[in-house]
Amino acid sequence: MSAERWGSLTPELVARWINFDRDCPEWSYQETDGSMAARQAEGVAGLWNLLGRHRAALLADEVGTGKTLQALGVIALLWKTRPDARVLVMAPNRDICGHWRNEYAKFVHAHYRESDGLVRRVDGVTPTHEARVAWSLNELAETLEAPGTPDCRFVITTIHSLSGLVRGEAYETDIDKQKGAAAAAAAIHRRIKAALGGRGFDLVVVDEAHYFRNSKGPSQRAAAAREFFGPARGRLGERTLLMTATPSHASMDDVAAILGYVTEVGDDTPDTLLQRHALRRLRRMRGLGGSYDKYSYRHERAVKADFVGDPAAELFFALYQKMLASKQASENRRFLYGYLEGFESFETQKPDGNQDNDDDTSQPDFQGAPDTQILTSLAALHRKLGAGLPAHPKYGALVRECVPHDVFDAATELHEHKHLVFVRRIPSVREIVKRINADYDEQMGRRIAKALAPDDPGAEERWKSSHWSREAFTRIFRHDETETDDAAHAEEEGSDSAGNAEADADADADVHSHVANLFVVKKTGGQRSTLCSNFSLRLRKPESVFSLLLEPASDYRAGTYRYHFRHSTGSRRRDDYASAAREARGGRPGTDAAGERPPFENGMPTLWGEIYALLDAADRERLDRLADDPALAENFGHYVKNGFLFASPVIVELFCWYVERRPRKEEAAQRRYLEFVDFIRGRLQGSLVLAYFRAALQTFHALGENWGDHRQHEWRVLTGLSSPAFYASGAVKDRQRLILGFNSPFYPNVLAATSVLQEGVNLHMQCRKVHHYGIAWTPGDNEQRVGRVDRLFGRINAQLQRDGRAELAIGYPYLARSFDEDQLASFIREKHRVEQRMDACRQSRVSAEIDLRQSSEAWRSYLRTPRQDGQASDLQDPFPFRREDGSGIEYRPWPHHEAAT
Repeated sequence: MSAERWGSLTPELVARWINFDRDCPEWSYQETDGSMAARQAEGVAGLWNLLGRHRAALLADEVGTGKTLQALGVIALLWKTRPDARVLVMAPNRDICGHWRNEYAKFVHAHYRESDGLVRRVDGVTPTHEARVAWSLNELAETLEAPGTPDCRFVITTIHSLSGLVRGEAYETDIDKQKGAAAAAAAIHRRIKAALGGRGFDLVVVDEAHYFRNSKGPSQRAAAAREFFGPARGRLGERTLLMTATPSHASMDDVAAILGYVTEVGDDTPDTLLQRHALRRLRRMRGLGGSYDKYSYRHERAVKADFVGDPAAELFFALYQKMLASKQASENRRFLYGYLEGFESFETQKPDGNQDNDDDTSQPDFQGAPDTQILTSLAALHRKLGAGLPAHPKYGALVRECVPHDVFDAATELHEHKHLVFVRRIPSVREIVKRINADYDEQMGRRIAKALAPDDPGAEERWKSSHWSREAFTRIFRHDETETDDAAHAEEEGSDSAGNAEADADADADVHSHVANLFVVKKTGGQRSTLCSNFSLRLRKPESVFSLLLEPASDYRAGTYRYHFRHSTGSRRRDDYASAAREARGGRPGTDAAGERPPFENGMPTLWGEIYALLDAADRERLDRLADDPALAENFGHYVKNGFLFASPVIVELFCWYVERRPRKEEAAQRRYLEFVDFIRGRLQGSLVLAYFRAALQTFHALGENWGDHRQHEWRVLTGLSSPAFYASGAVKDRQRLILGFNSPFYPNVLAATSVLQEGVNLHMQCRKVHHYGIAWTPGDNEQRVGRVDRLFGRINAQLQRDGRAELAIGYPYLARSFDEDQLASFIREKHRVEQRMDACRQSRVSAEIDLRQSSEAWRSYLRTPRQDGQASDLQDPFPFRREDGSGIEYRPWPHHEAAT
């Protein structure tokens, strides 16, 4: 499309078709408005004009400013002027590709204003163009070559697909592999151009474009990318939009390297290239009393660990550090930040064939380090002495930061339990999660032991000594079952109608919570059921009157239930409570509806109904809005129920109440239920039940928008999140469920991750605490990590809006009086020196090598603390929107009647 046909845009025009403030349907752009909505409208207009003038644009806004939303705005307005335009998005890995697909659907539904048949179908909900995902470049070419290609207007693929074009033993050297990758990419480039009539894509969008900063590096990706994007007269895309929050990730040379793949850079300086192609605006969050930048609320803390009380660990580390110093001296080398295994774990790295390296930033997490041989030899020495490896002192320091003093203290806001931990070594990520879950187990196990054996203080210690095992629990706490309905023994019948009632063998059983495991029925082996799993079944099996406890209220407010089903087969009689409750709410009655409907002697309440009276005005209004939409209220019911049963300590609280109530066997089931509800009624105020219900109300709408697929599946994803802490690495295939759970009030409370979650994912909805257990290589990597939670419309933003102040806690655990402290001191000084220049895209080259030449005792003074005035500084946007970038030629939307035709 020529520049004349492309035209130019203004923010005012953009706002006619796109609403960047979804909470205000009447929003319009005002030039004097400093809100992010206005800046995003400017961003779309600015990018459009740069693409029109130069055919390449770089969106370099700070992390968390809505770059994806702005890119989608450009894509939408391209279709609005050219309905047959083809768009390719490249994102680093599968997680981020999924994020693009979700954001696209949300953008079309909630931000695009018209059902014009060009961007949104006339049904007013779904996109006109389906987002197709191709996981490899070959699959991308096949998708475009397949019959029906004219309907394929929007394709998403991974940057990683450039890294695996050649494999195996066919190439003798790395240079041969690079040549092979380049040839394979060139062939795919030709196939794509041929499939698209020789023209290529109308627009290519590259997310996290700093992945291409090593354009001259000896990697398959660099060699393949040059051929895939194509030469100046044969580009893959007529226009290309690059996106990265860190365009000068390690040095200003990165700018030319990134842009050089898609446009001619010549001998132009980085500053000239940025002036020509870039938009770079700094993030400012609206809050009470003004706007705030990141220096208004970021609070960095040094978290000290030492060897006090652990002479074995001290001796091990002393030997390790001595051998490390000798290696450094003999090889005359500097080590890299965060790259030495011994500063995170005394275990050595083992290759893992299950690693899914779909994100090249994760590669350093999985390769051997310079000190691997040292650790291996020391570990062998310990084995000869008959001793196991000592615990690493930094583990304890981190665990103390991440585990609440009292898990059952409902006065603490639930989001305060959320912690994001970044590590570099695989042994660390599992060990951290294992230790955090063990600390949670100690608190939950103590609560259960006191409920089951209030007169036997030794019971807790005996169970604890078994590491809270299932077998010891059953042996120590032998209680007669007090329930005689069908559900109490449902596990013996092999029924799975209650949902995720049974569990397969867990490869990470030693890592996950042992106490949470008690509430799961095992498929095989001994101790298939426990008192805890039987209680959980009662709350889930329709045959149990206790299944009413977690059902929505009959009117979705405080209504009770009046009848149940009774189905008779010969002499056998089976009651069904949950199905009758569903029918009473207007749902389908199911197969048991043909039976009797015996009335209850009294109306049967639910936990939902009891909580309704305890809600404050704002939360009651939220629930009232849900009650007016039964389908949405039902979905919220699944969200709460699965969160309570499987992904929070609420199940422990409910179980302990049930045990403390100790219903008598001779009581009728319905009477036992009513007395149990009466028993807990006075305990709800100040309980986890109430706290989690309120948090669920406050998060349900936002989660449903971002993870609509899980809402459609009744939030069953929560049933697999039964531990307080989880880890994400290349070996974890389904990281999306961890991202969802972490953004909810439910588990995981602690998410420990390697670099696979360093970029492109949103983890900000509940979390305001980040820990760098293994420090990043560069300040740019560090900024990307913190940017997972320092984002618009997250927890920090909510606190600023409510209180006019907030704190983003950033922790750096370190081993005191060691080389680990020296490397952290060097990194903190270097980060402080360059980060404001990095904000402005003006920084000098940053080295990943540890530099101890400027060692100083005052390094803690370089840690960031919130600015005293709290407000945003007077820093100017480095490369702002400029109206003069427009061509002056009018942007022309496609006529609506022609689009319909």
